[in-house]
Amino acid sequence: MVLSEPTRSYPGGTALERNVGFLAASVFSVAYVAAPIHVFLALGVTVRHPFWWGAWLMNLPILVSFMLPSRLVERFSNPLFCSWPMRQIPKYFEYEEYHETTDSELRSTGKNYLVGAHPHGVFSFAGVCAAVATHSSPDGFGAALPEEAPTAAASVVKLFPILKDVLAVFGLIDASSSTLSKRLSRPRGSLVLYIGGMIELFYSSPKKEVVFLKQRKGFIKLALRAGADVVPVYMFGNTTVLSVLAWGPLASLSRSLGMSVTLFWGRFGLPMPKPVRLTYVRGRPLGMPHIENPSPEDIEKWHATYCEKLTELFESYKGRNPDYKHKDLIIK
Repeated sequence: MVLSEPTRSYPGGTALERNVGFLAASVFSVAYVAAPIHVFLALGVTVRHPFWWGAWLMNLPILVSFMLPSRLVERFSNPLFCSWPMRQIPKYFEYEEYHETTDSELRSTGKNYLVGAHPHGVFSFAGVCAAVATHSSPDGFGAALPEEAPTAAASVVKLFPILKDVLAVFGLIDASSSTLSKRLSRPRGSLVLYIGGMIELFYSSPKKEVVFLKQRKGFIKLALRAGADVVPVYMFGNTTVLSVLAWGPLASLSRSLGMSVTLFWGRFGLPMPKPVRLTYVRGRPLGMPHIENPSPEDIEKWHATYCEKLTELFESYKGRNPDYKHKDLIIK
């Protein structure tokens, strides 16, 4: 069922609203640069001048971050995403959502869902817009989002000081298979998983969009064993909002470290998002069964179905985003 009209739409708004949205969105991508720089600079200064008061002052935010529980940050998720500055972010991107399955439909079934999100990009600004939209909408997940559908992230992101606190508003959980399995097996245990991971950002271009999916079948096995269903989501614009230095060795290094290690830039040549159109498209659940011990054939069957549905989403909705009308989707 291809939708002809967006489920939620955020026109550009006034110049003031767009500028505020730009600044609010920039906090997330700037944190990706500022947090590592601050941490390594503080550690370097401390090693060279261990008894200087300034060195310990630089380390204070790091120490506070280590002691700050993620659960505490999550409590501020709803008021943050519903605040006026954050509600301007979708307007900056002229953001639209197409829900073949709405938030209320997903919640009403009582099932758990693994929401497969594509592509990753440097930072998922479409994911930020989706969080703002569902927190602010009467039929959205609202304050329950971090608890009901947290985002799975690499361990290094969950542990990295300062950065982990900025991202904790999304309700991060560890992306290890054991954590995901436990999550999907418990009541109200849905989650969002960027299946391709950060490696995707090194391969997309103005003419093609690349998602890493062919060899990533573990999420299907986890869902089948837990009796959860899988929902495909495509986020148009995640790879165009920031430009990336896609030098070959950086992709391998990023994969080894579990986080993106590269240079990226956007508006004004800074790590701030460009005003490109972002479009979020959510398909329908696959309708997967509960199989406690799925065979390789079971996994292959449902993985192929997922790839097919994701491709259908891309082809059906790419015309709604001007940057994607002539793009092809490549599944690696």
